[in-house]
Amino acid sequence: MFVNAVYQPKTQWKVLPAAGVTLAIVALSPLVGHAAARIYAWFVGLGTPGAFSPGLIERQLMTYEAIYVAVFNVAMAAFTILAARRFKARAWEVLALTAPIEGVRSYVRSVLIAITATAFWFGILLLFIPEGVVEDFLPYRDLMERERSWLMPPIFCILAPVAEEFLFRGFLFGALSKSRIGFAGAALITSAAWTFLHVDRTLLAQLQLFSAGLLLSWLLVRTGSLRIPILCHILFNTGVSVMVGVLKIPA
Repeated sequence: MFVNAVYQPKTQWKVLPAAGVTLAIVALSPLVGHAAARIYAWFVGLGTPGAFSPGLIERQLMTYEAIYVAVFNVAMAAFTILAARRFKARAWEVLALTAPIEGVRSYVRSVLIAITATAFWFGILLLFIPEGVVEDFLPYRDLMERERSWLMPPIFCILAPVAEEFLFRGFLFGALSKSRIGFAGAALITSAAWTFLHVDRTLLAQLQLFSAGLLLSWLLVRTGSLRIPILCHILFNTGVSVMVGVLKIPA
């Protein structure tokens, strides 16, 4: 699966410390997000009884959630960069953010592979268990029907993919792949950890995330650049947002 590897890990982190730092970042980032959201709530008086009309309080609650999710992801990316700079290393190199060796061809080929895999996956699901696809999309549909829903797509389509790729396939993957488990073991563990971050999703969605994690890991190893998984992750989340906005998803 990982033959003809281009990726070369340039981290000095060992497996156990890297895993501990990853857990710490996953634990601390939502706390920072909650703190920022609570500051906003205090500033606008969100907890004051009768301060807002029903329509206005719905908009304020949406803003509260958007601030939490946005700051959570920014904090996760920032903590990961700080960890990557440990041992006087260049975060850019540790996270494999250098350009792919084959340049534009790597981007085009990788995106086509990701689109083909995604189309095949959803084609199978729609053919055999369409109700599972609908169930998976319902939380997004409900979110996009709320007031100020436009705040979420930039977070979901850009911030979240960047932060998650930085941490799992940028930072943690490098440390794991240098150990005896190699690229295959690193792909399995980071994909499982990334899936666990979305533990609130349906079982079908978690299976999809784990499979996507393996594909993104393979693209990282084959191209040598985290830019490729980031781009594919962004395109996938954007595609989901567009489908939710365009398709009429039944309740």
